[in-house]
Amino acid sequence: MSAVQPGIAGLNHLCLCVRDLDEALAFYDRVMPAMGWQPRRAAESRAYVAGNYELYLQQSRQPQAGFQRYGIGLQHLASNAPSRAAVDALHALLLEMGADITDAPAEYPQYSAGYYAVFFRDPSGIVLEFCYTPNMIL
Repeated sequence: MSAVQPGIAGLNHLCLCVRDLDEALAFYDRVMPAMGWQPRRAAESRAYVAGNYELYLQQSRQPQAGFQRYGIGLQHLASNAPSRAAVDALHALLLEMGADITDAPAEYPQYSAGYYAVFFRDPSGIVLEFCYTPNMIL
């Protein structure tokens, strides 16, 4: 068994189960590339890749359960934006799509100086965020 090398530890992939995979793909296939994620086919799912990270979508086996933002499990999923303009461009796309935007682009100084984000829901109700964090310490 090999050890994880310093500098590469961290998130490898995340899998989201959605209520209706076809509906989700119609949404994510437009939104994810706008956030810098590239689509890739995967067995019984769809993957989106950004750098070393992968996000998978799969059909839920219990679609009636629904997403609960403050329930146990995922609260929301955030992706890094390269600029405030990218956040605004995604917001414009979401408006064009008629997406459920929970919080329009705004500054969130309580998170860090310059933090700027838009929050929205996918067709299954999963909350997503696209955030520009110029002062994030890596």
